[in-house]
Amino acid sequence: MSLKHDVADLFHSLSALMELKGENVFKVIAFQKAGRIIRDSSIDLKRAMEEGKLGEIEGIGKASQQIIEEYIKSGKSTVFNEIAESVPAGLVELMQIEGLGPKTINTLWQQCGVTSLDQLVKAIEEGKVACIKGMGEKKIATMKKGIEEHKNKVAPGESVARRTGLPSAQGMADLLLENLRKIPGVIRAEIAGSLRRRRETIGDVDFVAAVKDMSVGNAIGEAFCKLPGVVQTLVCGPSKSSVKVANGMQVDLRLVPEANFGAAWMYFTGSKEHNVKVRGLALKQKMTLNEWGLYKLDEYEKAKKEIAKPPPIKPVASETEEAIYRKLGLAYVEPELREDRGEVEAAKDDKLPKLITRADIRGDLHCHTTASDGTASIEEMVAGAKARGYVMMAITDHSKALAMANGLSVERLVQHVENIHKINGKLKGFTILAGSEVDILADGRMDYDDDVLRLLDIVVASPHVSLKQDPKKATDRLLRALDNKYVNIIGHPTGRLINGRAGLPAEMDKVIERACASGTALEINAGWPRLDINDVHARHAIDCGAMLSINTDAHSVEEYDQMELGIGVARRAWATKDNVINCMSVEGLKQFIARKRDRR
Repeated sequence: MSLKHDVADLFHSLSALMELKGENVFKVIAFQKAGRIIRDSSIDLKRAMEEGKLGEIEGIGKASQQIIEEYIKSGKSTVFNEIAESVPAGLVELMQIEGLGPKTINTLWQQCGVTSLDQLVKAIEEGKVACIKGMGEKKIATMKKGIEEHKNKVAPGESVARRTGLPSAQGMADLLLENLRKIPGVIRAEIAGSLRRRRETIGDVDFVAAVKDMSVGNAIGEAFCKLPGVVQTLVCGPSKSSVKVANGMQVDLRLVPEANFGAAWMYFTGSKEHNVKVRGLALKQKMTLNEWGLYKLDEYEKAKKEIAKPPPIKPVASETEEAIYRKLGLAYVEPELREDRGEVEAAKDDKLPKLITRADIRGDLHCHTTASDGTASIEEMVAGAKARGYVMMAITDHSKALAMANGLSVERLVQHVENIHKINGKLKGFTILAGSEVDILADGRMDYDDDVLRLLDIVVASPHVSLKQDPKKATDRLLRALDNKYVNIIGHPTGRLINGRAGLPAEMDKVIERACASGTALEINAGWPRLDINDVHARHAIDCGAMLSINTDAHSVEEYDQMELGIGVARRAWATKDNVINCMSVEGLKQFIARKRDRR
């Protein structure tokens, strides 16, 4: 594992142990954020420390900086060791069990001697937990269910629950949502949670539905639990229902009065970190924000509050998300940005980007045909692209090294390029670029020589094999490809497969810097399960001034529709149409390609 992941894990474990001990909540949140920033970033921690730039990383405070520096120098953390000695490590796993919060775990530890999952199961069986004040039958039943679900989610050797890929979760959620909206009494229903934020993998699916009268809650809950696709009912109530569906996911439904829909949708969309930041801003303005609405703090504290009901006072805003953000002095924050990565500060200063949309994409620049391993002809792929409103595309069949994909020899490539140009000459209002997806060999050389590459209109250079190189070799490999003046796009730069393989462990900060300097675009490969590069690396590329290219790597006409997945990654990366070469005009794209080729 890399230094970056080691340090991220250190902060994750440290914050978990601190939370169990009941330490200062703001310090816990600060360490949680530090771990997330480190894990999600392309930062070279050792390099940043040597250059004295650790303190410049947003979200890395002085305390976090000291912990990082000590770990880099010595491989240990005094702060962690001190807390670890006072908290049994086995308690951390218990925090992954639904229904067990830090306070409950602390109580079980202090009053029942529970320090591991096995000990908790034994304590429940022996009746020890039932003897603790506040641990009634209902609470214990919730624990048992949580333990069973945890065991089912976690495979041997795994420490965290598996997450479902975005396309699978989206497809299942869309079907459920369609039927949910047909239930009598449901005025509006929407997807919330990490699925709405377009994360690449999803834990549970969240729905929020609005009703005019909560008296119909029981009937709606019962109907929801009987929808097609539901295989198990976990909870069925007037305001919350939870079910299991055929692909193993849990799906939660929250019912709220129509007047409170916006607040609930915002709250259950998350992320947790974004919500904490926005609630903190509300408190500074003497207001409080929760799933029911935005309220004046003094009025809210005086009102009788019940968790399952909105308070009996008029909210400052609650019906729409836009109204809540506006009352807090913020521009509307798109769901994909709600990860506490600077979006609240940007919203306050009205500096949020106008995010890219599907309508901005003018063509797909990484596509395959039957000339290599595609399933459609050139003409069929062109027709599919035109049907999706594109004005251009690039045919980029595989190069000769990828024999398993029927890669083209030089002779076949030359003939293929001639065929593409011939078909292109007959088209009006649409342009095909004759290209190739050229393998980046293990040492960084291109699979075709330069005298062949210059025959192509566009070159996508991609790594396909030798993906377990050490970081230096992997980095040098990509840097060499970036320096080739005929390479216009680095396709799926790491070669990773979500929930499958990690891909090249390249130092992406160096790759991104070279991409910017060389005038080469980095691909967001929208083909599942790639989504490569990810949103964090894409954001870093944008900040450095590098261009992106969102492509589907389509091997069939139907795969063009995966473009939406790539756009989701780009939106999470704060991308606008100006950051993506697919949004250029045909002439603009040709100029982008020519500028690199003309460099000396």
